[in-house]
Amino acid sequence: MTSSTSFRISRFIQIKGQLYDFSIPKIMGILNMTPDSFYEKSRLTPNSDLISTVSKMIEAGADIIDIGASSTRPNAATPSAEIELERLKDVLPLLRSAFPNTLLSIDTFYSEVAEFALKNGVDIVNDISGGQFDPELWNVLAKHKATYILTYHRGEKFNQGTSYVKDHFMMDVLRYFSEKIAQLEKLGIHNILLDPGFGFGKTIEENYQLIQSFDMLQLFEKPILVGISRKSMIRELTHVNTENSLNGSTALHALLYTKNTHVFRVHDVKEMNEVRILMQACL
Repeated sequence: MTSSTSFRISRFIQIKGQLYDFSIPKIMGILNMTPDSFYEKSRLTPNSDLISTVSKMIEAGADIIDIGASSTRPNAATPSAEIELERLKDVLPLLRSAFPNTLLSIDTFYSEVAEFALKNGVDIVNDISGGQFDPELWNVLAKHKATYILTYHRGEKFNQGTSYVKDHFMMDVLRYFSEKIAQLEKLGIHNILLDPGFGFGKTIEENYQLIQSFDMLQLFEKPILVGISRKSMIRELTHVNTENSLNGSTALHALLYTKNTHVFRVHDVKEMNEVRILMQACL
């Protein structure tokens, strides 16, 4: 079988000095160290068998493990940086030691949490706020020369289903990324992935407009990450609950694969890896 990567748009970034090629998409497995994540089966606590859970994710095809200690479900209480650190203080060193060759990402918008994570071997900072909720975060990234996931997010913490853009939605997306990338690069932060932020400060219609106009995001020549796994934009349109939203998630993952997505952040690693295998064989 011939290689199918020729249709893919290659994107290269450095992560801790090593060059990574995203022409074949990476799978980011979600590891929720929270008691209240919207998808109940993804919830873990420090007493859970973390090593076994992460081992299974890697065996199933995960290239990156994204560790979060704060739920982003609608109406979730926002834990303090101290609570996030308490949930992570033993977990991050343990995972770094157990999986030295796996990329680890920290899902936080707190500078203190990012500082701790980067000092304890985490490779990537995944910030849903685009630097808006903690002004010190970008300074921490610059100090560590960290790889950063920049999310398009207008509005308040964890707001979902509410539009903050009156008109010309996609133009606002492009303007936001252009301005933020320029600010980051002035600070010396050049290894950036873009996340269009499905579900954050957007109506259902705007979420699907992002998919329809997804090619526009390639203008920035950065790897693009998507996080749509089991989200309300799927559940509300198909009238299913979280438990039954895998099929819709898989359908959108396959579509976004054809639109040159570079990283898929998912709850269901095995199923996403099957999508990746089949799409590589077909395209």
